[in-house]
Amino acid sequence: MSVAAVVLGITLFIVTLFYIDLEETFASANRLGLALPVILLPGTAWHLLRTWGWAISFPDQTRPPFTRLFRVRLAADAVGFFTVRGVANEPLKVLLLYDRVKPEVTTAAVALERLAFAVIGTVIAALISFFAVTRLSMPGAWDTVFTLLIVGAVMVLGVFGVMARRRSGDYLGRLVLLIDRVTGRHLEASRAVRFVLEVEDVLLALLRGDRRRLVTLTALASICYLLMALEIWLVFWAIGEPIGAMQGLAVETFARLASVASAAIPGNIGALEASNAAVVAALGLGGGGSLALTRRIRALLWAAAGLALYPRVQERRQ
Repeated sequence: MSVAAVVLGITLFIVTLFYIDLEETFASANRLGLALPVILLPGTAWHLLRTWGWAISFPDQTRPPFTRLFRVRLAADAVGFFTVRGVANEPLKVLLLYDRVKPEVTTAAVALERLAFAVIGTVIAALISFFAVTRLSMPGAWDTVFTLLIVGAVMVLGVFGVMARRRSGDYLGRLVLLIDRVTGRHLEASRAVRFVLEVEDVLLALLRGDRRRLVTLTALASICYLLMALEIWLVFWAIGEPIGAMQGLAVETFARLASVASAAIPGNIGALEASNAAVVAALGLGGGGSLALTRRIRALLWAAAGLALYPRVQERRQ
């Protein structure tokens, strides 16, 4: 599976090299270099706000220091960047906080932050896709892509709405009891099952607790989405081809969709370049290669920072 992902990524990268205007990309590299400190500001704010969102996802009495969470987040994202996102970086966050917070609490905080940003990101992506279909002039195939994104977002939100409707009780616990009754097995005797059920208890307590936490997470997710669209706008401003806000949001929406679909590709190699360049070209714009180059540089810089700030884990405190 990993070999196939690498081969796919390299193939996408080679195809993108033929697809983009290399001369234009090299010509704009100097202008990008001079503006790079400014272009990196939205990404810096994004990392800080995502860390803040993760911090408030912890129970108040067990919340680690912000600086520790920032280092852990960067380190875990760096490892996930060079391996498989989600499979490597999320468990690593739990491990790097093992000496400070119970694993089930950290896991629940990671899940809550991810869930909040995923749901709000899905809502925004659906809205942007609707406006992309109705307001922007794009080839028919791209209209289909954004329409399918709208349908998928509605389905995801429907499932989440059903889950969030109940204000008491659990879900996995009920499922385990049902399986026990049908099969006669005792799944709760397993340490892994007990751990998952404990994580669910903490997560549901956080979701059903302080409403200000959910409001803050909603605001942070929305701001982070806009920050990434601002990064796109700054790139095109730097190369002298300014774009509209709607175009920047459309590019960010498709790039996010492609990022999720290519999570198994180490370093997102090829997929990052192809997704950004393709949607820019579909909008009838130049500068797709410059955008892909900038985002590749930004990703590598933050990955290097995460490895440099990799925190130590001391012996578990009693």
